[in-house]
Amino acid sequence: MPRVTLQHEQQVRQRILAAALRVFGARGFRRSTMQDVVRESGLSVGAIYTYFKSKDELFLAMCDLTVEDTMAALAARLPAGATVADKLAIAVGFFLDTIDAYTAIGGGTTFLVHAWAEAEQEPAVRETLVRRRAQIVTVGRMLLEEGIARGEVPPWLDVDAASTAYSALLDGLTLIGLEEGPGYRRVDAERRA
Repeated sequence: MPRVTLQHEQQVRQRILAAALRVFGARGFRRSTMQDVVRESGLSVGAIYTYFKSKDELFLAMCDLTVEDTMAALAARLPAGATVADKLAIAVGFFLDTIDAYTAIGGGTTFLVHAWAEAEQEPAVRETLVRRRAQIVTVGRMLLEEGIARGEVPPWLDVDAASTAYSALLDGLTLIGLEEGPGYRRVDAERRA
């Protein structure tokens, strides 16, 4: 029997997660079934359950994936020598691009809204989303503190409040993307800065 490579396992896992994103985004967590994910992925029931033992486990994996991938990709996009204003503008542009990418996959932006709703009832989902918010706030705080140290941001700025407001802005952009759908009017690059 041929051995399954790590690369193959990762591809199958990604295929399942992409299908789950579309299913949970379209139907929500409560109305979705593992059979819906099986149909959407084109894989067998056994393949799905090899990677995820339950719908809850799959949903949590989706929440974790969006947090980890988003933050890693953002960190890679922030150039070391850029001004703080440029980095903040890049971060906003990055989140707008992420919203577009999730919308193109189908159900991605809606998935996040379903996750927010599910967090009220499911502590594990809430913990994941709280971790997501904390990471976004931490990025904002680090950028603003860097700006204060470099003289680019006034030292009297309440860094915690501004970082929290920045996180809320990104969530608001997510909701606007959901309301207006693919191709919603975006702030042009010059106005982001």
